Amino acid sequence: MKPSLVNLILFSDRRKDLLLLLKEKPRDIDTIKESLNVDASSIQPHIKKMKDVHLIIEEEKVYRLSEIGKVIVENMEPLLNLIEVFEVDDEYWKNRDLTPIPDYLLERIDELVHCELLEPDIEHMLETPKVFMDNIRSSKEIFTFVSYFHPEAPSLYADLAENGTELTLCMTKNVMERLLSSYPEEAERLSRSKNSKLFVCQKPAPIPSIVVTDKFLALKLFENDGKLRDQLLISTEKKALSWGKELFWHCMRVAEPTEEKPDI
Repeated sequence: MKPSLVNLILFSDRRKDLLLLLKEKPRDIDTIKESLNVDASSIQPHIKKMKDVHLIIEEEKVYRLSEIGKVIVENMEPLLNLIEVFEVDDEYWKNRDLTPIPDYLLERIDELVHCELLEPDIEHMLETPKVFMDNIRSSKEIFTFVSYFHPEAPSLYADLAENGTELTLCMTKNVMERLLSSYPEEAERLSRSKNSKLFVCQKPAPIPSIVVTDKFLALKLFENDGKLRDQLLISTEKKALSWGKELFWHCMRVAEPTEEKPDI
């Protein structure tokens, strides 16, 4: 691709939006104006530029992507999604240790597009974010891998399992020991539930935690120095959920969990 074409597409949000819109289906000028919330005078120059480089074709006053345009947009989208992922908070990603994430998932990290970064303020440091609680309580199936103990977790997961939620929970040995010693009633409820599958990590955990359900993904990563900050990435996008489930099972394989419930 010529540098001028790269500049033409990537340095204009209006033209990027136009190309992505036409990827969905051909549209006439009135539909384009309505979809992009623009007037004709502001969008027509961009359409002309896209026609001049043969990315857009006009037929009977309907605009569509050319075959070249389709190829370019198909390959442009992952890059735009990747940029959007890292733009959530560039400082966050710069300081995160991504080495535990396997290469095949790093190559698809653009699937985390539309993630939200949650960090509690000083008045809510010990509270679980409401968006997390709302989503997990409405989930029908939950996969959780966790390497640190949260005091709200035992009763939350015990309640979910008893209420019919399918639960697969893997925790480190230290977390399991804390659960057994400090929350024996909740541990017993989890062990007794037919809906829960409990596993114990036999190796150091690759990541602090991941929760992926049929509703959302919640992910925490270590910083480059191994420290953990209370910052949570959350997404409800279907691609992010699929990506998260793959990371969960990767963590399970790396951790070599037991294949049966621990003795309570």
